[in-house]
Amino acid sequence: MTIWQWHWICIFIFPVCRSATPPPVLDPVVMKMDTFIGLVHELESSLPGSSAEDLAKLLLSSVSAPPQSPKPLSDKQAALARILLPHKVVGLDEKRWQEQGVVLAPDGSTVALMSLLQSVIWGWEADCDGENIEKNKKPDNTAAGQETSDQSTHQITLPGLLGLGFSKHKGSSQVTLEAPDGCWDSISKPQSFQLLGAPFNHDLTLANINGVLDGALLKEVLTNETKKMSDLLQSYYGGKSPYRRQNFQGLLREGQLEAAIQKAIQCHRKYTTESGIPHLTDEELSTIAAIAAKTFEQKYLDCPAVIPRCMWEAKPYKGTPTLLQLPLQNVYIHHTYQPSKPCMSFKDCSANMRGMQNFHQIDRGWDDIGYSFVVGSDGYLYEGRGWLWVGAHTRGHNLVGYGVSFIGDFTSSIPESPILSLVRDRFLRCASRSGYITANYTIQGHRQVVNTLCPGDALFQEITTWENFKES
Repeated sequence: MTIWQWHWICIFIFPVCRSATPPPVLDPVVMKMDTFIGLVHELESSLPGSSAEDLAKLLLSSVSAPPQSPKPLSDKQAALARILLPHKVVGLDEKRWQEQGVVLAPDGSTVALMSLLQSVIWGWEADCDGENIEKNKKPDNTAAGQETSDQSTHQITLPGLLGLGFSKHKGSSQVTLEAPDGCWDSISKPQSFQLLGAPFNHDLTLANINGVLDGALLKEVLTNETKKMSDLLQSYYGGKSPYRRQNFQGLLREGQLEAAIQKAIQCHRKYTTESGIPHLTDEELSTIAAIAAKTFEQKYLDCPAVIPRCMWEAKPYKGTPTLLQLPLQNVYIHHTYQPSKPCMSFKDCSANMRGMQNFHQIDRGWDDIGYSFVVGSDGYLYEGRGWLWVGAHTRGHNLVGYGVSFIGDFTSSIPESPILSLVRDRFLRCASRSGYITANYTIQGHRQVVNTLCPGDALFQEITTWENFKES
């Protein structure tokens, strides 16, 4: 008997299935991916033989169904699902926004579960003829302090979010696409997630983007093999998730995202009475879709993800930081030497970041960790002093360049190819496109401007082959 057969039998034949007991009181829920995987594993044990898609549909239905409706989930499981899944962006005040329905993944990223499950079932594109139609979406003008979305009434589609946002500006090329990341109240026991800025669109957050991309990639796995959902999630978040942007790009055919955005706008206007979308000619619609697709690809898919300071639990800057005068001309490549071993996980890389900050602040007496950005071998860059503030990485040159350091001792070996590509082919290109470094920026090794062996013989030889490398 399938989940859905059980569901309808319970409704029409066994009214006793309807629980009249009050909802259970749960202990504070740790908003981690492991908590969600644990819930999925419980359901797989009680509903053996259920496919990943069936369980995804069951979880989504448990959120939208009335509390007393019959369902295969226990009261405790349903209560947990109602905490983990419904996505909301809540304005705490004019400058603070809290995102709910998101969890901390093992790789240090934050993922919206609703968008993940919907993409596992229906994919990431809009479908005006299927069951994943965007209907009755609330207008994007909710006052601060109120919920800004209700995901039980519509599917989150990436093309829809991009299309709606850009169409309100008539596809202006001046629109700045910002999908903010955020900070958890605790990394070990996260419960509350606060955004680092107001979202461009109330549903267009980095967590939602991560959810859509992850769901699309997981769905791709399911088309080629049959796997339990818990195994699927464990495998994916065990090492593949840091490369979600690159891997999603690999799924896209040329022009596919642009076409999907155009279709999503048409779909939304067809099924939403007050869409808030101005009248658009066919030419304007095509222009909007093209700009939205290009902006998203360049801003997010082409760029590597950077773990913000709050996520690796950085200590505050000592004193007052000095602003850089952008754009900068130079990028200086370093290796940490100590720690000497490349870090392969968010846990280890974060610990390395904290250790380096302690060394720089306490032993060397600096205001903060010296590097602008640090490169882990887990597939992420880590924010040091970041884009805006003068660092302490390359003596005599901190005002005119960024210091980018690879974690590890690369005297006799170099980082793995995907990690080198992350910096060489993505990070530097995005920095130039975003106006942080000039189009004709130069790359140099630390040793070229300071008396040091950094960044190690092997890594230095590697960067001499990079475009924009400058001889001393």
